[in-house]
Amino acid sequence: MSGTNRAVDPQQPASSETPDANAPVPELPAAYGTVGDYGWDPAPEPAPRPVSQRGPLGSQADGMAAIRAVWERAAETERRRPAKPGRPQRRREPKAFAPALLGILVCACLLMFFAWTAAPALWISVGHYEYGTVTVTSCQDGFAPACTGRFEADGWAKDLHLTGEVDAADVGATLFARSTGPDAHSAYVGETAGLLLRWAPSLVLFMAVAFALVGVSGATRLYEGRSGAIGLCWAFAGAVLAAALAFAW
Repeated sequence: MSGTNRAVDPQQPASSETPDANAPVPELPAAYGTVGDYGWDPAPEPAPRPVSQRGPLGSQADGMAAIRAVWERAAETERRRPAKPGRPQRRREPKAFAPALLGILVCACLLMFFAWTAAPALWISVGHYEYGTVTVTSCQDGFAPACTGRFEADGWAKDLHLTGEVDAADVGATLFARSTGPDAHSAYVGETAGLLLRWAPSLVLFMAVAFALVGVSGATRLYEGRSGAIGLCWAFAGAVLAAALAFAW
């Protein structure tokens, strides 16, 4: 038969090349497994890591429960709070200029008077004084006796107005007295306990007038700068007291 119609011999092998049993097998990395007698042995796959069902801030259900608890607590607090009566707030108009100015001037005069009355006795009661003798030269009786005398201390002498335990019966007498110094305008005759009655009421009245100054000036009716206006009133009162103490020194 021709070459095209030639039958294949069933005993003839399909290929003249036969595999060599002793041929070396190429080595593979350990990650791909090892070669066994029956083929490739792949490495086992790692077990899947369990996925946490809970986030770092908790689950959605826990968050909603916390929000609901806060909401219910706020509603309970609102129910327990007593209801305030609905009272409309009246807007206070600023004080008129003329009455405010007049009130400030009156309060300023009263502050200076009470500070001047309390300052000498306050200095003497805290220990700032000089001992001396006074000779009573004149005295006028009345609701507030006005006596004068010649005060003499170490190194100086001066005619001063006398306060304390002195009256018309002491004219011509020489009494022990205390004064704040050569620049003083008055001397005190009597015990230390009587000084408290001379400066404590004056300071109480001084504070009352200071509060009145804040009210009559209209500082409490301001809607802007209220704190500054009130502070200015108290600063003025403090300055008046400091000036009186400085003159009485």
